[in-house]
Amino acid sequence: MKKLILIITAIIILFPMTLVFLLSIFSYYRYPLLFPNKFTLALWGNIILGNSQFYISVLNSIVIGTLNGILATLVGIMTARALVKYKFFGDKFIKIFFSLPLFIPSIALFMGVHLMMIKFHLINSLTGVVLTHMLVSVPYATSIFISFFKGINPDMENVARTMGCTQTKIYSRILLPLLAPGIYLSFSIGFLISFSEYFSTFLIGGGKVRTLSSMLYPYISNGDTGNAAVLGVIFILINIFVFFITDFLSHKKNKIENYLFE
Repeated sequence: MKKLILIITAIIILFPMTLVFLLSIFSYYRYPLLFPNKFTLALWGNIILGNSQFYISVLNSIVIGTLNGILATLVGIMTARALVKYKFFGDKFIKIFFSLPLFIPSIALFMGVHLMMIKFHLINSLTGVVLTHMLVSVPYATSIFISFFKGINPDMENVARTMGCTQTKIYSRILLPLLAPGIYLSFSIGFLISFSEYFSTFLIGGGKVRTLSSMLYPYISNGDTGNAAVLGVIFILINIFVFFITDFLSHKKNKIENYLFE
């Protein structure tokens, strides 16, 4: 039964990805054809060689995704550390507060953010786009690190201080190795969220901050399945690459440091 469920899940995931790939290398694939025909690489040439916005869009997507992943991870670590280590009045409210962006409709959320970005002169800028993406990424990062901090025995820090460890060494030798899998996971989630975000990027970036998702949307809305499929394949490959790299690093670090967990 488990194997059957895995097979069905794999088919559900792989079928649309395979279809997108076929659409990117065949110029004609319509119902009721079972297999596409008219093989061509012209679509790839149009995007990679014929579109002047392609490389800047990919570069912006990677830069914004990387910055969002790093900053969301740092904020998540600091927030989770304070919420787990210190008990104070209103700590539960703060946990709920950080999760609010996930429950507010995206249009209402980003329209409000748009007004704030105008006031702070961050509209039509890469900085404004990154800060907007962090609103969605930070709640995930905070939840991840709350779970990790709860799984770390606080006596480790007390013993380390007793043996003369400074706070810097406690972080570098104890906490960060324990948090490494969470750091990889948080970064990958932040990167993938930012990389696939279209509405907030277009709204805050004002069309001046070009990303792969903003480049992909017009092709989809205009029914240009061929060029959209090429961008879709590139989009999928970058996401898969980031996911597997972070997953590999997470498992490798977890095997080395798992003796430190309770």
